[in-house]
Amino acid sequence: MLGLLVIFLIISLPFFIDTPELTYPELKAFVIGEKLHEGSSLYTSIVDSSGPLAGWVNALLDVVFGRSILARHIISFVLIFFQAAYIGIVFSNQKAFAEQTYIPSLIYVVAFCFSYDTLSLTPELMGAGALLPALSSLFKEIEFREQRSESIFGLGLYISIASLFSFSYSVLLIGSFITLAVFTRSNFRKYLLLIVGFALPHLLLLAIYYLKDGLSAVWQFYYVANLTVHSVRYISTGGLWTLVTLPLIYLVVSIVLMNREARLSKYQTQLVQAMFFWTLFALIQVYVSRDFRPQNFVSVIPGLCFFVTHFLLIMPKRKFAEIAIWVFLGGTVLIANLARYGAFGSVNYRELIVRKDDSPYTGKRLLVLDEGWEIYSKNRLATPFLDWTLSRSIFTQPEYYENVILVSNGFKNDPPEVIRDKHNMLQPYLERLPELKKQYKRQGDYYVLTKQ
Repeated sequence: MLGLLVIFLIISLPFFIDTPELTYPELKAFVIGEKLHEGSSLYTSIVDSSGPLAGWVNALLDVVFGRSILARHIISFVLIFFQAAYIGIVFSNQKAFAEQTYIPSLIYVVAFCFSYDTLSLTPELMGAGALLPALSSLFKEIEFREQRSESIFGLGLYISIASLFSFSYSVLLIGSFITLAVFTRSNFRKYLLLIVGFALPHLLLLAIYYLKDGLSAVWQFYYVANLTVHSVRYISTGGLWTLVTLPLIYLVVSIVLMNREARLSKYQTQLVQAMFFWTLFALIQVYVSRDFRPQNFVSVIPGLCFFVTHFLLIMPKRKFAEIAIWVFLGGTVLIANLARYGAFGSVNYRELIVRKDDSPYTGKRLLVLDEGWEIYSKNRLATPFLDWTLSRSIFTQPEYYENVILVSNGFKNDPPEVIRDKHNMLQPYLERLPELKKQYKRQGDYYVLTKQ
């Protein structure tokens, strides 16, 4: 583990020496953390589709570190290291390989470095920490002598916790259902336990919002909103394939050679088949995630570790295995660093990195009625309307009374000092809310608060 820590630190040094520019997911984490720290509530006071656990963690980080990006990067580094150590322990305890090895831990940290943004503290990274105990519970259930109610309940519970960080992880519940149906002797009671384990955290969340009269808000802005596929694209499909080409080559070659060369016990064969389904549904999770960026692939990394480790262990000569590891390590890190500095034309991080803010305002509480919210890098959010993909339907339908009330309450509880309104979205509401109209004066693309 100490050697793993040293290797991971060396790989990550360029990331800490030349700190990358702020990304939009990181900026969103800042804004949400600040709003929650001020006493606002997700969904009822912040229109956004982020997971509730991610929001509460961001609020805690805002209390402790403010907008320190370095502190978040250090926490990400520590989280990844402990996840890598944990997955090595899980595979070792479950006797997933013909010999005891910590190669999966090494593959895990190397695979995490396939793109520089994977070291950011985002909901996907935090949720990945809950997926690893879920995988361990799945292995225990497959091992017949270890079948217990706690493992199947824990499987559903851990996937549920991961989905409260990033809702797209819910897809892995379906993958678990299929895996249990194919490879275990689970009865109806166990499937019911899996469902109950998954449902409990979500029912608790719904109960909390029911008590604060926010049930419709959490349903609309979290559950329904996350059913959309790739509403925001931060990188092109071609760019993403460039970054994952080498890991995917290793994954495909490992699966093919294992079917031909591996000599495994019945239990290990079942683990291989179960991991294949898990990896397949992890790829589906990448497709159904609400935004499209490299870090979505973190759910695929456990499967990559599993299959590549098997591939290395079945090599007839250890020398070839060591060469393969070094090619994987050096190639993955080299491609990631070259892509970061623009060596590949197909990889463009322009949509992921926060653009330079050219507005004349700094340190203001403001509202942005368009998609370009890089202005929040120097200012703070006022009113609940953060995610423009969700807020657009509110501001384009002023004829609905519910929307008028929502806008009125948002301005009354947290009035912005400045409003950027390039497309004149606010005007219909000002006509319906004369008191609000008296408070703001139009200056170009902005409304400025004149009196409160």
